[in-house]
Amino acid sequence: MAEKFLDNRGMEPPNPMIRTLETLDGMAPGDVLVIHNDRVPIYLLPQLADAGATYEVEEQSDGSAKVRITKGE
Repeated sequence: MAEKFLDNRGMEPPNPMIRTLETLDGMAPGDVLVIHNDRVPIYLLPQLADAGATYEVEEQSDGSAKVRITKGE
């Protein structure tokens, strides 16, 4: 199982979502991608669920959010 990290802070929407989905696309099932965004990526989460990925959102004290995504089968 591989784990990657993307710092998407400071990027204009929809670039963080595009970058995240493209990175996930190149990963193997079971791999983990941790992203750090300026805020909770509310538009990304349904797409992750539709793709069979699981995720955990951890809101940070500065208002940003880290999301740990495990790619589905």
